[in-house]
Parts: sequence; structure tokens; C-alpha cells
Amino acid sequence: MLYNHNTARTGLNRMMRMLNLRLTSAFARNAKNAFLLFLLACSPSFLNAQAAKPSPITDQDFYDFFNTSDNPYPVSAMIGQCNPDSLKTCNLISTPEYGVLQEDTTQIFQDTLFSIADRAYIRQQCINLRKRQFQWKNGMLKGIKVIDGARVRQVFDSAGADSGWTAYYHIFRQGYNKFSVPLFSLDKTKCIVYRGFECGHTGIGNTNAFVKRNNKWVLALSCGPWVH
Repeated sequence: MLYNHNTARTGLNRMMRMLNLRLTSAFARNAKNAFLLFLLACSPSFLNAQAAKPSPITDQDFYDFFNTSDNPYPVSAMIGQCNPDSLKTCNLISTPEYGVLQEDTTQIFQDTLFSIADRAYIRQQCINLRKRQFQWKNGMLKGIKVIDGARVRQVFDSAGADSGWTAYYHIFRQGYNKFSVPLFSLDKTKCIVYRGFECGHTGIGNTNAFVKRNNKWVLALSCGPWVH
């Protein structure tokens, strides 16, 4: 068989054109994919998804909640010195109160106010609370005087059950509030907080869910009320 150089050259040229076409198509696909990724990164839905990542919860977030709440105290139906709403300045135990918060939070989650992602985020905050060792500081909350929780416990331990409140009032003059820190949703527009008040004659408290509207925290749900 004779070797035809023209035929071979024609076949080689055809193969080179096909190879160039494939390379060009591959480059075009890669360029197209890169362009689509660029458009996705600039799209509102992608940006919103990135914005949905929770920002760190700071101590200032805790103070801002109580300073912008419609009613930072649990009740307004008590009288005299045991009504925190009737006092110009209220005492607040420096150590946050977490005792019933986890149980009450589970009860609040029976409502649809918080998303599944919010609930998981709030449960994680519950786990991390005690590790944080946060203490309320004086001068950060409007109308609040922070009193040392360790000193209060020492007063009651030293005076005993019968004389504890007498010794307490001799030093601190009025009853005290006990607040948890607020537990926030992912976007920090909803939260759960425990608030209680003790004055010796009686005590009251509950756990509440708040929603932020027009830069003001408004009461949305309540659970776990107690009175004694």
C-alpha cells in the first residue's frame, strides 16, 4: 500500500481542529462556571445566607436588652417595697440566675416563635453559659444597683434563716432582682430571659420570650411563673 502524505496531512489537520475545538469548549465551560460562581457570590440570596451567620454575643448585648426592654422587671402588680416597678433604683444580684432557664426554654420551644436553627443555637448558649462566668456590672443598667451575690449569700449564711432578711435589709435596704442573661436567636431579633424578684415578704418570677420591634424589646411569650 502506498503512503499518501496528503491524506495523512489532511487527517492530522482534522485531528488538530477537533483537539482545538475540545480545548476551546473546555475553556468556555470553565469560564462559564467561573462566571456563574461570581454571579452567585454577588446575588442577594447568597449575601443574605452569609449575613445569617450569627455574630458573636457580647456583654454589651446583655445590657442593651435590659436597657431597651419595655418592662425589664417580671411584675407590676406588687405593692410597696416589694414592687420593683415602684422603686427608682432596684438591686440586682451580680451573679446571673440560670436555675430554671433550660427547662422553661424547652417549654417556650413548644411555640413556633423560634426556628429549629434558633433553638439549636439557644441550646448551645445554655451549655456555654456557666463557662462564661459573666457577672453583672454596676453602672451598665438603667435604674439598677448591682450588689455582690457572694456577699448576699454570706449575709444569709451568717444570720440564719430566721434573721437573714433582717440582716440583709440592714445592709442593702430593699429586695433584689435576679436576671439571667438573654439567650438570643441567630439574628438577635428574639430572645429568652429569666427574671425574678425577692423581698423577704414574697417573691415572684418567670421566663419570657421577647421580640425586637423598632429597636425596642417587646414581650411575646411567658412561662414558668412562680410566686411565694
